[in-house]
Amino acid sequence: MNYQVVFFTRTGHSKRVAEKISEGLNAPMIEINDHKHWKGIIGYIRAGFYSTVDKKVDITLSEPIDETKDIILVVPLWAGGVAPAARAFFRSYKQDRIHLVVTSIGSRVKDRTSYLSVTDIVKRDGNEDEKIAHLLNICKNNQTI
Repeated sequence: MNYQVVFFTRTGHSKRVAEKISEGLNAPMIEINDHKHWKGIIGYIRAGFYSTVDKKVDITLSEPIDETKDIILVVPLWAGGVAPAARAFFRSYKQDRIHLVVTSIGSRVKDRTSYLSVTDIVKRDGNEDEKIAHLLNICKNNQTI
């Protein structure tokens, strides 16, 4: 199965994880951009607010999605939910074609249904490389969990 790694990042953490996955699968990377300024403390507060109230954002992609490939989507967890840019992505792409990878400081994503797989990469757990290796194994063996 061929994959493409799609990511959204505020701080660079999700991008770094996406790069590791992309290298492990020799898959192209596509960045989601919501054209918002999320930097600094104000951006952090705004990000939590947008996520909490399910505020909609418009997105663009750095390159088109290849409909023949499955997607590995790497996104941050904001205030208990995936970033609004990820929710915007879901409006155009079916979750049942997506391996979801959620990065966070200390929480796990609650909604785990409809995806090919869900991988939580929680910074405080200190097992990022092991989680990525597990995901790569799932993808290389065409598994779902």
